[in-house]
Amino acid sequence: MMNPSPTISVIVPARNEERRIGLCLEALAAQSYARESFDVIVVDNGSQDRTVAISQGFNEKLRLRILSSQHGTISALRNAGVNLSSGELLAFLDADCIPCTDWLQNAARIMFSGSAGIIGAHYSIPEDSTWVGKTWNTYQEACKVGDVSHVPAGDLFIPRSLFNSIGGFDETIQTNEDAELCERARAKGFPVRAYKELRVIHLGTAQTLAGFYRKQRWHGSHVFGVFLRELPRLRNVKAVAFAVYFGLWSLALLASIVFAVASGGWMIPLFPLAAIISLPTGMAIFFIARQRSRWADIWPLATLYLTYGFARAACLFHWPKKMSVGVTPTPNVPANP
Repeated sequence: MMNPSPTISVIVPARNEERRIGLCLEALAAQSYARESFDVIVVDNGSQDRTVAISQGFNEKLRLRILSSQHGTISALRNAGVNLSSGELLAFLDADCIPCTDWLQNAARIMFSGSAGIIGAHYSIPEDSTWVGKTWNTYQEACKVGDVSHVPAGDLFIPRSLFNSIGGFDETIQTNEDAELCERARAKGFPVRAYKELRVIHLGTAQTLAGFYRKQRWHGSHVFGVFLRELPRLRNVKAVAFAVYFGLWSLALLASIVFAVASGGWMIPLFPLAAIISLPTGMAIFFIARQRSRWADIWPLATLYLTYGFARAACLFHWPKKMSVGVTPTPNVPANP
């Protein structure tokens, strides 16, 4: 059990975040937690804008250090921030996230009340979000509380001792690093829990279909690589299975259209096949909307699921070459004890 008022180090990775880093640091400066009990480490990844200059403007409001660590993965940035920190509790916050005033206080209270694992929350969204942000958040993120498979690394707390014992973030992957870290913690018997009172507003929430597609494709870019690298353990198997399923559906639908145009008719075997393959997703969308009695959300949900599926299927054909496959790397072990 941790000290009821543990020292906390907040790690904020950033790159070209001049529009939002000030809002993030202002929210940290307004925390109800004692100023002398927490510090903030901004790890800048070669920003070409005013990110560093704006951050430096908070030197008198926060116990702040700024570290330049260019050309690394976001996992490497977070690990570098940990190496510079000294807090008993590590807090990871993204530069485009705005915590509430009691964010640190709530985290310390929850940790002291008995959680010795990883805690955090899935994001809240800006009030002026479009239907894209609101729909996806309502059905995919807002309801996730209690024991979960993972919490996003943009809003994640972990005791330093646990972070060190599991080796920190895996620096060989750019995305999926939060799920991978949480899985290693759970494999050692530590819980991963999400709490409403730890939610932060994610200013980077995708607000257009194009932005949503790009974000989901980026997030999924290392999911398949991690699966191949650790094939016997079937890590990410559900995510990969969905991507494969949707990839097959997309190919069947495309083939149906091509053959339909070539033959001058739609009554060909592949078109009914594509329709049959789409039934599980369609039924899932129907029951999700029915559960909340929000029938008007069926079409927005269908649009987002299609976009999500296309993005994740695309990752099967283009995943990062620099990622090691076949051998699980030894994650970075922070220097501080």
